[in-house]
Amino acid sequence: MSLKRASTSSLLALALMGVCLYAVSERTLTPVHAEAYRKKQDALRLMQKAEEAILAAKKQRNVAIDLKNDPDRTGVVGPQFTLITTDQGTQGAKALSAHPNFAAAVTQMMLQAGVGEGDLVAVGMTGSLPGMNLAVLSACKVIGAEPLIITSVGSSMFGATDPEMTWLDMEAVVAERKILPYRSMAASLGGGGDVGRGLSPAGRQLMLDAMRRHEVRAILAETLLEAVHQRVALYDEAAARLGKPIKLYVNVGGGLASLGGTQNSRLIPAGLTLRLTARNYPNRGAINIYAERGLPILNLLEVEKLARQLEITDAAGEPVQAGAGLVFIMHRYNLWIVGASALLLLAANFVVLRLDIRQQILGRPHPERTNHHEAHT
Repeated sequence: MSLKRASTSSLLALALMGVCLYAVSERTLTPVHAEAYRKKQDALRLMQKAEEAILAAKKQRNVAIDLKNDPDRTGVVGPQFTLITTDQGTQGAKALSAHPNFAAAVTQMMLQAGVGEGDLVAVGMTGSLPGMNLAVLSACKVIGAEPLIITSVGSSMFGATDPEMTWLDMEAVVAERKILPYRSMAASLGGGGDVGRGLSPAGRQLMLDAMRRHEVRAILAETLLEAVHQRVALYDEAAARLGKPIKLYVNVGGGLASLGGTQNSRLIPAGLTLRLTARNYPNRGAINIYAERGLPILNLLEVEKLARQLEITDAAGEPVQAGAGLVFIMHRYNLWIVGASALLLLAANFVVLRLDIRQQILGRPHPERTNHHEAHT
């Protein structure tokens, strides 16, 4: 081997070699099915079937369907204002939450949380995001998990706001058709303090009527703190009766007894959190209590943000096609070619480095420096 130090041309050749090997490795990147692809596809189809069933039930019962606000005909977008509308909400978020890819995304996050067949999942729902409710139930069905559901019947604008088709009615439709065979074990009014504050007496009565016709236990607490404690007690009683621990807490929407308050929506991240950071939360909802017990939590609230993170919307903010996106397809390198390229580049670097070290030890001058010195003498 020559004792000469690596020349500039050698270093340039080494850099060129690195670029070429990088290009070869990049060309091996190919799309493959993401983990649990079949389960995600099944969840997507279940959610689509559930929405079709709700739409059909609305038509059968002559419940108004506003195609301007529900252009995709999902059946889960309701009127802006009714007697059971509890809060502000955006039509865009409600329509987006009905995207069936959310069923696949929730399936992915529940699997990441370690939920498996037969496991119990405590779920706090509201009428505000019926599409996301369906996504959670679809995920439970394909995984084989058992949801323990408590619902706040009230809804923010454009959710399940129709008194003739509350979330409890939608839930009953898909359960009776054996699409998603789950029912709420209890329900509260929702709204201010989770006790219907801010609603008219007629509005509160309509929600009580919905609980009564579906034979759902009513949570009629005097205060928000009491409502939280009642919820946790009901979840724990159900888990004790079934002889299983709760593996995950899921919050859907901004129900106060579940989430703890509007401030918590800014402090608790959207999506899956395996270990919630300890903070001085202004109010503690059921989600805080189960997080303090060490359970992972799934917070499904900021719909647009979640859609961007999960690539349910594209760079322009438009929804992708059902079944498309990173939830279903991931890109993977050919590790044999990437590994061989890395080893080849490492070997080339070793040769060049060895030349340089030997020159330093033996004190041989660099040929370019020698030529430069001779030129000046």
